[in-house]
Amino acid sequence: MKRIVIMGGGKLAYYLIESLRDQDVDIALIEQNAAHAERIVNRFGAVRVFIGDGTMIKVLADAGCRNADFYVAVTGKDEDNLVGCQIAKKHFNVKTTVARVNNPRNIEMFKRLSVDLVYNSTRMLADLIEHNIQYEGMQVVFNVRDTPQYIVEVRMSAKSKILGKALQQIKFPGSTRIVTITRKDKTSVIPTGESRLEAGDVLLLVTEKKDYDDIYQLMVK
Repeated sequence: MKRIVIMGGGKLAYYLIESLRDQDVDIALIEQNAAHAERIVNRFGAVRVFIGDGTMIKVLADAGCRNADFYVAVTGKDEDNLVGCQIAKKHFNVKTTVARVNNPRNIEMFKRLSVDLVYNSTRMLADLIEHNIQYEGMQVVFNVRDTPQYIVEVRMSAKSKILGKALQQIKFPGSTRIVTITRKDKTSVIPTGESRLEAGDVLLLVTEKKDYDDIYQLMVK
């Protein structure tokens, strides 16, 4: 079992945990915002959540950083992500540190300071724009590193031929699966086989790029 400590409980952490939940992993999350922490607890009961500053040695120790295989810093502040990774590497000897870099000018600095893996969403912007032009109504949220899987957000069209059908009646392309359904009134639904899709629903999917065309035809066009 791999042990992962994540600093930051925003959307990126949420999608990362969702993509890893079927793997043989133990995940601890550090988040300063109590509301964000509660959201993770409510959605992912197996994740251990610690409210605190992920750049503080004691907080990292409490979260199990001493035995972690990965320390993943995905906050919106580059300075916090860098400091957290350095402490994880130098104080706890974590094998692999991963950082989100919000400002692309900081990428080389992160690499010089021995952050093992650097993720910069701005570098993906051109690909995302191209995708959104081609597939209006679909948006790539996150690529699961070293896998062909993507987290994709899809808004159900009123023209979709699967509206009103139970999910168990629908043949989705490839390995595509629905993670959450957000209704027009902003309530979120954890899908079951009996769940039915409505126009305007926003779906969070795990899928592969090769299935984009089929998803678009099925749900949007």
